[in-house]
Amino acid sequence: MMGKNRPTGSITVFLSLVLIIIMALIGTMVEVTRGKVCRIQARRVLKLASESLMTEYSRPLFEYYNLYFLEDEGKPLARSISEYASGTLSQDPLFPNSMDVYSGTLQHAAVEEKRYAGDDGGAALQEQIVSYMKRRISADKVKTFLGKSGEMETFSGRAEEIEQKAKREKEAVAACRNVLQLMKLIDGVDCTGGRVKGQKYFMKKLFAGEKKPGQFGISEAVVWKAVKNNVSDVSDYLSRLQEGSAKREFAEIVQKVGEKTKEALHLVTEIGPRLREMNVSGDVGRVLASNLHILEKTSEYLGHNVTDEMVSELEQIWKAYDTSGIVFDYAGINEKGGAESPMSVLSNAISGGLAKLVLEKDFQMSKKSVKEPDYYHSLYMKDKTREKEEVNGVKSFAENEEVNFQGAAKGIANMAVSDVMLCEYMKRFFSSVRSQEKEEKRLDYEWEYILCGKGSDKKNLEAVIDRLVLLRSVVNTAALLSSSEKRETAHTAALAVVGFTGMEPLIRFTQTLFLVLWGMTESLVEVAALLQGKKIPIVKTAKDIVVKFPELYRIGNAYIMEKAEHLPKKSGRSFGYPEYVLLLMAGIGRDIRFYRMMDLMEWNIRDKEVSNFHFGQCIDSFRVTGQFSYPAKFFHMPIIQKYSNRQWNDLQQGITVHASYVSE
Repeated sequence: MMGKNRPTGSITVFLSLVLIIIMALIGTMVEVTRGKVCRIQARRVLKLASESLMTEYSRPLFEYYNLYFLEDEGKPLARSISEYASGTLSQDPLFPNSMDVYSGTLQHAAVEEKRYAGDDGGAALQEQIVSYMKRRISADKVKTFLGKSGEMETFSGRAEEIEQKAKREKEAVAACRNVLQLMKLIDGVDCTGGRVKGQKYFMKKLFAGEKKPGQFGISEAVVWKAVKNNVSDVSDYLSRLQEGSAKREFAEIVQKVGEKTKEALHLVTEIGPRLREMNVSGDVGRVLASNLHILEKTSEYLGHNVTDEMVSELEQIWKAYDTSGIVFDYAGINEKGGAESPMSVLSNAISGGLAKLVLEKDFQMSKKSVKEPDYYHSLYMKDKTREKEEVNGVKSFAENEEVNFQGAAKGIANMAVSDVMLCEYMKRFFSSVRSQEKEEKRLDYEWEYILCGKGSDKKNLEAVIDRLVLLRSVVNTAALLSSSEKRETAHTAALAVVGFTGMEPLIRFTQTLFLVLWGMTESLVEVAALLQGKKIPIVKTAKDIVVKFPELYRIGNAYIMEKAEHLPKKSGRSFGYPEYVLLLMAGIGRDIRFYRMMDLMEWNIRDKEVSNFHFGQCIDSFRVTGQFSYPAKFFHMPIIQKYSNRQWNDLQQGITVHASYVSE
């Protein structure tokens, strides 16, 4: 009986084990739930710390340009984020003895994928500018600008057509140029400038016999008049050869004439059989070779002492010198050798620079310059092919008869909404030659720098004027080419200048040059008006051309200013100087534009605020990875860990967030 009543502890142990299991289950559930909440909290803490760091944006960039960028210099970004996060993770000081369920630590933070201002072609700068301008410019204004600029899209194709037309005609006229060059080298006649001018040295300069036009193969009085005073009788020199001065003079002439003869022979060899088609009579190659032999032989004789025997031999040699065996066709040449070409007038007018031609006399040109222009462009594009050195299109046309319009017209057809935003941003924050108030900046003509990237205001303005003239020349030349009346006027002028040559390819090419010159002169007037604040129609017709052909001989500052002042006012679809400059910017590439804007911003902030400011070290977005640790709270009892055979001392949370000034 007594055995039956003896108490045992089996039920107590069983219940204890059940209690432990229940507590472990509850602790696990609470700890897992707490872990998920801690992960959410960790993400918010890391995001808040990152955004707190971004409040340290560069104040000068914001104040002067409304841009948000963080300077990545000095204290590491990861350390700053850790400091911001620690304050959020630490226990509430108001309740030091209470249990903080969500207290933890940020063990490690890493900042990666920083996007600097110049990365990806200045993508960060573009996004911020577009974001800023979206809040300040209406959609209607954007549509209006794109609608107007769209009218010029077709002129990119027209520019190529005009260029190709001039190129083909210039290639066709190359043979004609060769004949004109032979006229200079052989007959001593220069007809290229519209006037017949005699040359000092040429193959027919020396002769033996009678001094008559027929002796030189010349039948036109005008040509003979130009050259007859430049020819020399060999017998006169031979008779005085004993005199040292006469010998030296004769030797020099023989040498110079030999050089011209050798050059002519080389050109004839290069032309080859085509020479027969160019109205040149005689066995040109044989005559030149024979005469060159005589000249070289004479030079050998003159290298020795003069004797009577030498003089006799030279007299015999020079009897074979041929000055009548090569005959050019000068039929149709008049006394002046053709009318004066207006091309030379343009060349003289631009010799002092385009700016002097289209700016008012009292305009004060900025003399500011910088030491390292295009710095960020060079820095970021160093491993890429740089664009070719810019060619002065107006000067190239005036001096080399090269027609190059495509560079000015390219890119207009590809203008987008972001380009318009950039244009409006530039109006607000950058100055130009048209700005009324000049601030203390490295450069006054900032729009012009963004477009051209040169080291001084003067060079940038000159380059912009050149591009504007070329851009408008496309429009004006296209209008002139579409008018049969204007084409006929130019053809008549071409006949007056080079018609006497009888070379149709040369006449056609000269006609095209005159039409381009006409359109370019109209453009000079327009650019002068733009710089005075006037607006110019985007598209013109032939009847809108204000420059008359005879006025091409008056090209100069006074003439340009007079025409610009009386330029008719046009309403409707017209653009002013800022809009035309911004059209040109469509052709230089967005990355280049942003790099040059970075140059300007950096220079100005350095001069006004922070002397060691580096825009290239500024970032607008980054990725942060943080490793958080949260101590276990509900699964930390030793008895639970002992019986469950698991050690849960803390919870590890790996969190990644992205921070940016522009929302994605």
